[in-house]
Amino acid sequence: MNPAGYKTELLPWLEKEYSQLINLESSSKLAHAYLFGGQLGLGKLMLAMHFGHYLLCSSKQNDQPCLSCRDCELFSAGSHPDLRLIQPEDSNEIKIEQVRNTIEFITQTSQRGGYKVVIFRPAEAMNTNSANALLKVLEEPAQNTLIILVSHQPALLMATIRSRCHAVKFNRPSAEKVIPWLEAKNIYASPAELLRMANNIPLRALQYADDEALQDRTVLHGVMEKLLSGEMDISLAAKSCEDFSLQDNIEGMLLCTSDILAHVQASSGNNQSSLHDHDFQHLAKHFQSRTTLQALHEFYRELLQAKRAALSTSNPNPALVVETLFYHWAQTARG
Repeated sequence: MNPAGYKTELLPWLEKEYSQLINLESSSKLAHAYLFGGQLGLGKLMLAMHFGHYLLCSSKQNDQPCLSCRDCELFSAGSHPDLRLIQPEDSNEIKIEQVRNTIEFITQTSQRGGYKVVIFRPAEAMNTNSANALLKVLEEPAQNTLIILVSHQPALLMATIRSRCHAVKFNRPSAEKVIPWLEAKNIYASPAELLRMANNIPLRALQYADDEALQDRTVLHGVMEKLLSGEMDISLAAKSCEDFSLQDNIEGMLLCTSDILAHVQASSGNNQSSLHDHDFQHLAKHFQSRTTLQALHEFYRELLQAKRAALSTSNPNPALVVETLFYHWAQTARG
């Protein structure tokens, strides 16, 4: 599957990683497979696509794709014959048929005479059969072929796959590198405020610039507050958030919970509040005792397990997962 009409962008906080890849390629030391691991929203896929664009460009300029050659035209149109973006299609899985087609693509000669680029995203969406099929390719790399696995949860991948890829770990960048980029997007909200609400995750901050995304966030936080105070029952809470994806619900609760944990722990040590999002201040007051703080730690671990399940191939029931999480969230303040 090719990306339709994809326009790549080198994100400023990933320039170092991009330069490293460029240097490896120019010195003929580029590995045949890379694992880009890190939180959702850091730009891993965008870096993979931009570097893939660079490799496929036939008239590179200043370590960047030229944007005007025939290869760049094909790439921008989503029809470059030497690029494959592999992702879930009609389910949340990357199926073995997709990997088999990719193997056939890899074994063929490049149609444009250069590199072939294959990007899996998210790589943890592969089921056992598709992962085992890919493993054979990683064990016998093809010439002038680059495979990049983009993963939000690298630990979910088979250890044998991880061991055959060069790992690149992505962390949250500093605000100084992100704010100018957000300002250039001509958004109406304060970039610093958006980044704070997004817990320093750049692409989530950009998403919050959309009024609808901010409204969704407000609804989720309102539901969480009412559950803690006993003003809303579980079924109504779940119904209020049923239009949000399971991943968005879990991610929103994770950001909120991690922020409150950091704040409460800092406050107990007489340190300055570490809340990224001051909207959570009114929620943090529920977790002042040792028992409630322990319950919050346990809930955070439950959220991480739910996130792994949502990103895996186990096909969890979204409504049931959200209701269960909301029930346990409501119990945390009771210790």
